[in-house]
Amino acid sequence: HPLVLFDAEVPGQIEAVRRIGEEILAVCAEVGGALTGEHGIGIEKRDLMPLVFSPDDLAMMRRLKEAFDPRGLCNPSKVFPTPGACVDVERRAQRNLVVGW
Repeated sequence: HPLVLFDAEVPGQIEAVRRIGEEILAVCAEVGGALTGEHGIGIEKRDLMPLVFSPDDLAMMRRLKEAFDPRGLCNPSKVFPTPGACVDVERRAQRNLVVGW
């Protein structure tokens, strides 16, 4: 768990810390490491999954999740990276919450 200290009041520091975190995780992946350990992939690391998993791996994971959660009620928009489709995923998740219950 890298801990990068910063002052949120200084303009640009939050973005810099995010960038530093992504660079650290990219190096971890390059040398055969994992993006995460016991806590699993969260929102912060979700979009970095392609550093470790192939498109086929991610597609299989998505299909497995959909088999157990066909309406997308469990952690909507939080499990897999969806480049260019974040807004659509959010709308679909909200619609499923309303229709699903």
